[in-house]
Amino acid sequence: MVSLLLALVLSGVTSEQQLQQDYAEAYQQSVEQQKPLMVVVGAPWCPACNVLKETTITPMAQTGELDSVSLAVINRDDDPELVKQLTKGDKMLPQIIVFTQDNGQWKRRKLMGYQPKMPVRSLIRQALGG
Repeated sequence: MVSLLLALVLSGVTSEQQLQQDYAEAYQQSVEQQKPLMVVVGAPWCPACNVLKETTITPMAQTGELDSVSLAVINRDDDPELVKQLTKGDKMLPQIIVFTQDNGQWKRRKLMGYQPKMPVRSLIRQALGG
């Protein structure tokens, strides 16, 4: 029983750390491990962003569904220049952008607004070529 509790606590720490990974770390991991780069752009004052993180992104990280991607969660207010580049200036929040490398070129796919798990799963599957 104690080992199960410890495993649950550790899995929570791991997924929370995964959600805290910054863009540079996620990008480097994506290149080194040849994984798609998934960037979630939001802001703490955005209700849809908070719901997306709480009901979609965090549970998917905890169950391992995001293990096939390198994940970065970016606060638009903390790094507006990076966000402008990643979103190509589109201001709608939240955004989930998945970048994949194809013959040395980065390809981008995105979802805008709150998303339940199924569209995110589909986006990741597309990025993985499935």
